[in-house]
Amino acid sequence: MRRQGKRAKCAVAVFLGLSLLAVILAGTSLAEVDQKGNLIGSFHGGISPSKLPRTESAPVAVQMGGKIKTVDKSIPPKLTQIDLEINSHGKIDTKGLAKCPLGRLNKISTAGAKKVCGEALVGHGNVTSRVSLPGQGVFASNGQLLAFNGTYKGRQAVFGHVESGPPLPLTYVIVFELTKAKGTFGTRLIGALPEIASEYGYISSFDISLGRRYRYQGEKRSFVSASCPAPSGFTAAVFPLARASYVFENGTVLSSLLERTCKVRR
Repeated sequence: MRRQGKRAKCAVAVFLGLSLLAVILAGTSLAEVDQKGNLIGSFHGGISPSKLPRTESAPVAVQMGGKIKTVDKSIPPKLTQIDLEINSHGKIDTKGLAKCPLGRLNKISTAGAKKVCGEALVGHGNVTSRVSLPGQGVFASNGQLLAFNGTYKGRQAVFGHVESGPPLPLTYVIVFELTKAKGTFGTRLIGALPEIASEYGYISSFDISLGRRYRYQGEKRSFVSASCPAPSGFTAAVFPLARASYVFENGTVLSSLLERTCKVRR
């Protein structure tokens, strides 16, 4: 009987230890990777703060990013679309938030974008493009990204304005259309990528952080808010924060699921 009791206690200890390890690992910022043939896509991200109410939503910032590369370091097929899906326990709210007309962001600098659409700013980040010009090899062009609230073809959208510096200055806008869905992921951002340096450029990595607090009619509001989906009696939960899909012009699709940990705020 005593041996059975000791075995039961050991089993419980091992179970708790493994559960804690899973929580710790899920809370790190390790990237998730998907590979098909020579093509590799990774996805990373997180949510801040990680302590959230169990049922009510609280303001948060969501950071997401990814990289595209090939095993043999050859030029990958052109990336045409980035899909970012956010867990249904998070929501995007734009009530009373200023909107930036897409036309104002075309062929304008970062400083100019802030000047004309600063009130609609909802995030920031960076994008690395690689350009392969005939006879000049491949070089990287890093650019700052500013995210603005807006509408596109009658739908809610986020406009990612990018301006890169030397050796080849580039300015372009990534349009992320927002759609709602039922199930694990309640918000989807569908980003159609424009041509970069005509047909000679492609995006190799990106990072975007969304989060903006503002006031409307005297009430505090947040562009992104979330709750922690921990079951009753538990103080933490491992949950699928986001899912990313990369769509290439040759039909290849790479997808990654990002799991993270939240804690219940008391």
